[in-house]
Amino acid sequence: MRYWLSMLLLSLAGYCPASELVVYTWEYYLAPEVKSRFEQETGIHIAEVNYNSDEARNRLLSGGYPPEFDIVSIDSLSLNDPVWRALFTVMPASIRKQNTAIDPVFTARCGDLSVPYMWGSVGIAYRRSQVSEPITRWQQLFTPEPTLSGRIVMVDDTFDLVSVALKAAGFSINTHNKSELQAAYHLLQKQRPSVATYQLSFAAVSDQQFGKRIAAAMVYSGDFYALQQNSEYKDWTYVVPEEGSPLWLDCMSILKTSQHKAEAQRFLTFLTRPDIALLNGQTMGFTPALKKSYLPASMQNNAIIYPPVKQLQRSEFYNADVSKNELRSAIYFSVLK
Repeated sequence: MRYWLSMLLLSLAGYCPASELVVYTWEYYLAPEVKSRFEQETGIHIAEVNYNSDEARNRLLSGGYPPEFDIVSIDSLSLNDPVWRALFTVMPASIRKQNTAIDPVFTARCGDLSVPYMWGSVGIAYRRSQVSEPITRWQQLFTPEPTLSGRIVMVDDTFDLVSVALKAAGFSINTHNKSELQAAYHLLQKQRPSVATYQLSFAAVSDQQFGKRIAAAMVYSGDFYALQQNSEYKDWTYVVPEEGSPLWLDCMSILKTSQHKAEAQRFLTFLTRPDIALLNGQTMGFTPALKKSYLPASMQNNAIIYPPVKQLQRSEFYNADVSKNELRSAIYFSVLK
């Protein structure tokens, strides 16, 4: 990824015309058809630079990001942090008012520095042929059956890794209770021998070293599509566990240093058009941040894209103060060291 980023930036160095925007985002997160449509309508080309974790994104942004970057996809929780807020420009009120198809809950969470992009759950993907009984609870991933030993993938993320352990232990993902966080820590430590790697699932199944033996994974809902595409096995299934799930929301923000703010605003307005948001979501397997009434029945009834009501009621978005909890970071680094 570093080599690819370096080569792209070399190609952009000294030349980034107004007819091109550079978007820093997750891999498999922006449909090629959407980029083509935008270029056809406006003549503006979209170039991507990809990251593979929030931590990798944050390291680059905090370490002095390339001046060619225009737009960043960023989680709504991070937008509560003054460190990251300082990087982005306020979105014109006119753009936010135009987004009448966007769910106002998501608009409020992304705030005045961004537009809502995609949302979803964190669940479990597993191969049906590799387990003796269906996986329906987080506890089954933390105290796995023997056949899963060394064959599990967990996400490398400070908040979500700890939060699914909290859910497994029966606690809120927003807790600040020390004993509850310690219980999550003990679950994560107990699980370590069963974990093959801490990274995104679709990348893990492509790894030549251990990809073929992966049988279960902590997965962001939209990544399940990429997991299926990258794996040679076709018996994967996805479930939102009975205990509920951390819910995530990603937003699109324009960097203050962008030299193409007008074009960037035009692109974000384009992304939030209902027809484009649906095309993007359906192509990439994610849930666009639209009001539910805008989603077709095929999306509303798809448990991967839209969690079942019972599990959704037990799921939670992060409160803003979670990002200030230093014990979570300590747990994360202790588990992954």
